[in-house]
Amino acid sequence: MTQTGGCQCGAVRFSAERLGAASICHCRMCQKATGGFFGPYVDAHGFAWTRGRPKHFQSSEHVRRGFCEACGTPLSFESK
Repeated sequence: MTQTGGCQCGAVRFSAERLGAASICHCRMCQKATGGFFGPYVDAHGFAWTRGRPKHFQSSEHVRRGFCEACGTPLSFESK
């Protein structure tokens, strides 16, 4: 079952053919990025941006985070 989503303003949309493993991170960067006690994440397989593209912030040497340039919605957590 294809999953779809996007940012709050609709400028950036995505789809994923299936979801994989879920995890949470309690590191300080994830707390800052989400405004909470942890960052929830899930692997996406068959992923594609279907409208627009996110801007990226390199939050550490290992991770870059995607977000909507127009509304600021966090969209991706991409590890190397």
